[in-house]
Amino acid sequence: MKIISKFEIAMIYSKTAKFKRLLENARKIIQDAINLNESIYVSLSGGKDSTVVYSLVREIDPNPPAVWSDDEWWLPETMEYIRRLQNSGLDVRQIRTNAWHTEWFQTHGDFDGIPDYAKQQNYDLVFLGLRQEESNIRRMHLRTMGPLFYSKTDQFWHCNPIHNWTWKDVWAFIYSNNLDYNKAYDRLEEIGVVPEYQRIGPLAVDRVLGRGQLVILKRGWPDLFNRFAEAHPEAREYL
Repeated sequence: MKIISKFEIAMIYSKTAKFKRLLENARKIIQDAINLNESIYVSLSGGKDSTVVYSLVREIDPNPPAVWSDDEWWLPETMEYIRRLQNSGLDVRQIRTNAWHTEWFQTHGDFDGIPDYAKQQNYDLVFLGLRQEESNIRRMHLRTMGPLFYSKTDQFWHCNPIHNWTWKDVWAFIYSNNLDYNKAYDRLEEIGVVPEYQRIGPLAVDRVLGRGQLVILKRGWPDLFNRFAEAHPEAREYL
């Protein structure tokens, strides 16, 4: 029995009426956000979700600033992807941050996080790739706040245009539009991580370490794992 690949699933799904409705709704959310006439930027993680959001926003605003937070430890494919975007002429800004580090990581970034940098740049609205499917916390948050809302906590407008998309929707957009993407996903595919659990993110942050990412790192990028564990032996507690 032939196993249908992620690419084949995504390409078939991209032709469905359901996907086209989701895409139309995401574009409307982005347009509504841009109509607020605020100073915007895209928070770019290097993962598939922010890749899609960045592309969708650029359909309306050709070159919005995108901000990537360099938290010191990243997969090599992530850096390669960011460099490809920058070399293509897009306004992708790399900043050093201290965000979310555990107590046993050195913190020597220039900013506390992307929001700290964004405030210094006088941005008012951020586009994010958060999706309800990713976790119960995000599902509750996005269902409560909606895809476009003003956060009194950080005094920013937040726009999550693909809030109700699934991983199939994300890959349907990437493949059907022939988008460049972080090739670390191909490596995750090679080592048997199913699409639902393929995550790309920083390593040196406490919100990531407890989610099995180091187990995947050890299997897929053993050299990087060894360097990481040598620099931070406490990380082995998460294996």
